[in-house]
Amino acid sequence: MKNAICSGLLLIAFAAFAADDYPAKPIQMIVPFPAGGPADIVGRLYAQHLAADVGQPVVTLNRDGASGSIGAAAAARAAPDGYTLVFGTTSTMVINPLVMKQVPYDFWKDFTLIGLIANAPHILAVRDGLPAKSATELVAMARASPGKYTIASAGTGTIVQMAAELFKHETGADLLVVPFKGGQPATLALLSGEVDMIVNDLTALKSNLASGNLRALAVAHTSRLKLLPDVPTFAELGMPGVISSTWWGIGTPVKTPEAVQARLRAATARILADPDYAARLGAMAVEPIVMTPEQASDFVAAEVRKWKAVAAAAKIQVE
Repeated sequence: MKNAICSGLLLIAFAAFAADDYPAKPIQMIVPFPAGGPADIVGRLYAQHLAADVGQPVVTLNRDGASGSIGAAAAARAAPDGYTLVFGTTSTMVINPLVMKQVPYDFWKDFTLIGLIANAPHILAVRDGLPAKSATELVAMARASPGKYTIASAGTGTIVQMAAELFKHETGADLLVVPFKGGQPATLALLSGEVDMIVNDLTALKSNLASGNLRALAVAHTSRLKLLPDVPTFAELGMPGVISSTWWGIGTPVKTPEAVQARLRAATARILADPDYAARLGAMAVEPIVMTPEQASDFVAAEVRKWKAVAAAAKIQVE
C-alpha cells in the first residue's frame, strides 16, 4: 500500500515538474487532412504562432484519410503530455460520429478541447453560365424544375455535402447532390460545368470568384464577408436557417496535465488576440473564434444538433 502511495505521489510530482518545464522540446500537431488544403493552411498558421509564443518548434504532421478519422485516431493514441496536439475540425469533432458506422476514436472522450481557433463561413457559388442572378432566383428555378440542377459534394459525409443538404432542406430547393472525391475535384467539376453550384468556404473558391469563373450568390453567415461586401447573407434574402461553416480547434489527448492545458489555452488566447493572426486569416476569408470554454461548448453542442438533423433528413450514412 505504501509503495502504491509513493508511486502515485511520484507520478503527481513528475507531472507537476513536466508542466512547469513545458514545453521543453518540439511539439507535434497532427493535421488529419492533406497538405495544401484549407485545414492544412490554417493549421500551419496556428502552429507558426504557437511556436513563437511557447519558444519551441511546432511541427505539423499530415495524417489524412477517412474524413480526418485516421489522423484523429493517431493523435488519440499519443502520450498525454502536451507534445502531441490534434488539429480538430468540424468533421472530426462533430460530423464523423453522426454519419460513420464505426469511428476509431471518440473526440469528446479521447481529447480535451483547448479551444476553437478559426471559422470559415460558407458561400453559395454557381458556375458562370447559370442563368440565376441571385440565390432567390436560383431557389425558384430549382423548385420549378425538380432534380434539374446539381450541387457538388466533396464526398459522402463531408462538410460540403452537409452544407448542400442544409441548403436544400432550408430552402426547399430540389437539387441533385453529386459527390466527388474531395473539395478540389468538386470545384473543378463546377468550373467545367459538370455541376451547377456548390456551398463551400471562400478559402476554396476565392481565386475562381476573383477571376469571374464562378459567381457568389449568398453567404451562409450571420453577416456579410469583408472580401465579398456586395454578396448578401441568406438571412437578408429570407432564408435565415442557411448558416454553415468549416471551423477548427485544438485538442490534446485526455489526461494531459491541467497545467499543460492551461499553458496551451493561454497561448491560444494570445494568438487569437494577435492582429497579425487575424489579418492573415482574414486574407483567406477566415475569422478567429474568440469564445470562453462555456461558449465553445454551447457552439459545438448547437453544431451537433444542426448536423444531426441534416444527416437524419438526408439519410447520410458512410459505409
